[in-house]
Amino acid sequence: MNLNKIERKTFIILLISTFFGGMITCLSSIQDIIAKKALNSFDWQLTVLTMIWPVSNFFSIWWGKILENSKNKAKYFILVAFLGRLILVFGLWVNDMMSFLFLLSAVYFFSSLLIPATNSLYQNNIRTENRGKLFGYTVSMGTMLSMFITFIAGKLLDIDESLYKQILLIAGISGCISSYVLSLIKIENTHLIKVNKLNFHELFISPVKRTFQLIRKNKDFAAFETNFSFYGLGFLMIVPVIPIYLVENLKMNYTSTFIAKGILAQVGVLLLSPLFGKMHDKKDIFHFGSIVFALLGLYPLGFFISMLMPGLLSSTIMVYMSYLVFGIAMAGVNITWTMGSISFAGKEDASMYQSVHVTITGIRGLFAPFFGYLIYKTIGIMAVFLTSLLCELIASFLSYRYYRFKLKRESGEDVDQSNIFWF
Repeated sequence: MNLNKIERKTFIILLISTFFGGMITCLSSIQDIIAKKALNSFDWQLTVLTMIWPVSNFFSIWWGKILENSKNKAKYFILVAFLGRLILVFGLWVNDMMSFLFLLSAVYFFSSLLIPATNSLYQNNIRTENRGKLFGYTVSMGTMLSMFITFIAGKLLDIDESLYKQILLIAGISGCISSYVLSLIKIENTHLIKVNKLNFHELFISPVKRTFQLIRKNKDFAAFETNFSFYGLGFLMIVPVIPIYLVENLKMNYTSTFIAKGILAQVGVLLLSPLFGKMHDKKDIFHFGSIVFALLGLYPLGFFISMLMPGLLSSTIMVYMSYLVFGIAMAGVNITWTMGSISFAGKEDASMYQSVHVTITGIRGLFAPFFGYLIYKTIGIMAVFLTSLLCELIASFLSYRYYRFKLKRESGEDVDQSNIFWF
């Protein structure tokens, strides 16, 4: 790869951080199964668990405002390391679902700071032509580690269910190291215009105004967020019902569920992230999104088909195939989710764009899991999977529609952008 000195140093530290971050990635994929099996959570508690991550993201616009006005962003990685990762060592004293929810709330609250901070790192230290590619390589490495750790975790929990406490302890220590390592990267912040003293208005009111300002002035970014909202709705609404389906309907143990969620679901991410990263660097962001959202639609479709299969074995095999497809699609979605906002920032600091993006996921998180839970309780699981499929197809259609609109606009045709966001 044709990397300059700053890119090489940044990439090496990113790989080190990714190595230690494998346990956090593992935890995010197995936390719902731990909740359902080890902590005997109620269905409503599972729904709350799935809401913690997106709802925590709502705070990202305030983190983004702080980052946008900061010359030294290293200190925020240290903040995440000790308050948002090391706190998991208290998992040794987690014996019930409510304390588990409290612990994860702290973790995800600070994750809403880590995401835009890391995004700013990519924007400032890595050139446009290398961002998706390098991000793809780091994701592949992290995924490989997460797959291995997840398999071991499943085996251990099938032997002794109480070992989830030790898993939380190790995740806290390794996650702390992962975030702290990022603070060693010097961010060449070429997008900082001036540093303002953050009073109450600047910190709490201004970010909300800034969010609406970005949406109003950058129509492409607004369209991107519209399309992503449909994807997120479809993705989040099935999250609370999946552990119910795997544990109660298919009677899967820790090892088999972790193989599905933590290994098969990661194969595509592991093998295809560099390829999708290169595609992202070369393709229009909306064209790229239309492809990966359509692929992701096969994931809930596979779950729907599994419910029509005769016998637990055939249904389980279909679920495994669905997770394989999920991993392929998520290799592209992850890159779009993380790198997409930089495409619209231009010469501005991408931290705020990514914070707006992450915050909108928080807004979705306020109702999407509950919406899926409500459909599950009133109509059934099959209806949840079909509704999720519909949302992914809408996201794909709108993305391709806007891509065609951009082609016409760039060719000089007279186009009306006032009603392009909806049907």
